[in-house]
Amino acid sequence: MRVAIIEPVGGHRGMNYYDFGLAGGLAAGGLKATVYTSDRTVVPIGVPFQVKCSFKKVWGDTPKFLRAARFIACLVYSLLDARRMRAIIVHYHFFHYSFLELLCVTLARALGFRIVITAHDVESFGDSNSFTSAAKILSRADRVIAHNEVSKKELISRINLSPSRLAVIPHGNYLDWIPNHIEPSEARRRLGLPLDFPILLFFGQIKAVKGLDVLLQALPQTVARFPKLKLVVAGKVWKDDFSKYEAFIRENNLEKNVILNIRYIPDDEVALFFRSADLVILPYRKIYQSGVLLMAMSYDVPVMVSDLAGMVEIVKDGQNGFVFRCGDAHSLGESLIAALADPRHRGRVTSAGYETVVRNHGWNRIGRLTVELYRSLGA
Repeated sequence: MRVAIIEPVGGHRGMNYYDFGLAGGLAAGGLKATVYTSDRTVVPIGVPFQVKCSFKKVWGDTPKFLRAARFIACLVYSLLDARRMRAIIVHYHFFHYSFLELLCVTLARALGFRIVITAHDVESFGDSNSFTSAAKILSRADRVIAHNEVSKKELISRINLSPSRLAVIPHGNYLDWIPNHIEPSEARRRLGLPLDFPILLFFGQIKAVKGLDVLLQALPQTVARFPKLKLVVAGKVWKDDFSKYEAFIRENNLEKNVILNIRYIPDDEVALFFRSADLVILPYRKIYQSGVLLMAMSYDVPVMVSDLAGMVEIVKDGQNGFVFRCGDAHSLGESLIAALADPRHRGRVTSAGYETVVRNHGWNRIGRLTVELYRSLGA
């Protein structure tokens, strides 16, 4: 059986890790997979699947209508090529539910493919219009994959999807893509970070629901105990006003404790940030699953998360990570102080977190579960 994974983001925004992990897992499960993705994707040598960078010039600063026209042309090419390759199933990965996603499923259905959709971002169901769009799109799939139980429940309750058409298959780890040759001291030197001070990391897209303000509010009490502590903030702002964070830093005299890298972090720098960190903080107010969480655990770095359902499905407080009350800066500060004050316990938690992603989030396991789902379609 051949499967076409059509995922246009790829190396443009870090989805290449996911695409290649899934395709490798499918190959280990005996399936032939072709990944159709962005021309900004670097394809590893010797992978056991095909990659076609068919989505050309669909990202960038050119006018939106021109990029949309290119997207449609690239989509049509990818689907026709998948048909020529005798693929039976098209597997889409959706973060939004707009006209383009509707076109994706409509064309695939017209060409006779079975359709599987991984619903990556249940967060995007922000209003009644998005509910309607998501329901229209997801109802046309033969199967929909959610990454955890809380996302599955949301899809059932808000989109009214039938439980029989839903499957929970976890997000995979990043172990295959982590360079082992970078030592923490070398990573810190290359980023210009101090070698002997505790370093916290907030990594990824900066938007209001990510709770950076909660982390900053927790810093004064934490710095009072660990005055040389550094918080590294690395990521690009998305629909948020970063000036409010800068103002808080100034007003609370935290300039010496906060190091800002407010930009998109390219793939070749990601390892430096994670290798430098003593603790990765995810103070999110709302999220259903997090690639940053699994990336940190894959890098063998301890994580601290808010007590959201999607987080605590993976992280158990004091066992394989640390948990604090969502939106509560004092609770976060107390957790930070406790974690930083006990390096031995932090080391045990770190090891357990790494074992979690090896055991529960390996791509061969995910590939096997996905193959079973495909076969349930009679393909």
